[in-house]
Amino acid sequence: MTKEQRIIIGIANWLRNNVSGDLGLLVPVSGGSDSALCFWLCNQVFPNKTVGVYAGADLRERKWFESVGRVRFIEPPSFSSNAEIFRWAKFLEICYQERRVLIGTRNRMEDLLGGYSLASRLATVLPLAGVWKSDVLKCCEALGVPPAITDSSRKADPDCGRPQEMAEIPMGVIERFLKVKSGLKKPSHLRGVSKAQRDYLEKMYSQNVYKLDLPEKGPVIE
Repeated sequence: MTKEQRIIIGIANWLRNNVSGDLGLLVPVSGGSDSALCFWLCNQVFPNKTVGVYAGADLRERKWFESVGRVRFIEPPSFSSNAEIFRWAKFLEICYQERRVLIGTRNRMEDLLGGYSLASRLATVLPLAGVWKSDVLKCCEALGVPPAITDSSRKADPDCGRPQEMAEIPMGVIERFLKVKSGLKKPSHLRGVSKAQRDYLEKMYSQNVYKLDLPEKGPVIE
C-alpha cells in the first residue's frame, strides 16, 4: 500500500468514526487542492450528507467538483472589506439552518505556520490538519484531480494565506522549517535554506504561533 493510499484510507476511517449522527457536512471549496481532497473524501464517506459551497460563480474546474458531489453557489460579499469574515459567517449560517457540520480544509503546513484567517476557525472539523501539503498534492494526483487544481497550490493566493513572498519559497523548504520548529527534525535539517527564507518563515511563524493555543481556556476551579 502506498503512502497516499494509507492517508486516504486513514482519513476516510477517521471521518467515519468522528463525524457521526444525523448532521450533514458543509465543505467550503476554493478550487484548490486542499478543498478538492477534503470534498472528495467527505463524499466517499458521506455521499448523501455532504454539500460543497462556493462563494461566487467562477469555481476552478467546476465540472470536476460537481462530478464528485453536490456544490452550492452563493453570492460573494458585495464589498471587499471584511469579506473573509462575512463569507465564513454565511457558511456558519447555512450550517445552523440545515443542521450541518462546517468542515475546514486546512492542511498541516497551514495549521503550523498559522497563515489562515481567524474567521476560518469557525470550522469545527479539520480532516487534513495532520497531512502535509506535499502529501495532499500527491493524494490529489493519485486520485486524478485535474492539474489546474493542484498547480494553483504553487501560486500566490493571499486570500488563502499564501502571499507572493511565501509562494516564492519551495513547499519542501517550508515543511522542513516547520518540522524543525515542531521538534520532528533537527536544526541541521535546514542546511541549505537561505537566510532570507529562514527569516521570512521565522517572522510568519512568530506572528501566528499564538493560534496554536486558541481558544484560550480559563482555569478549572473546583
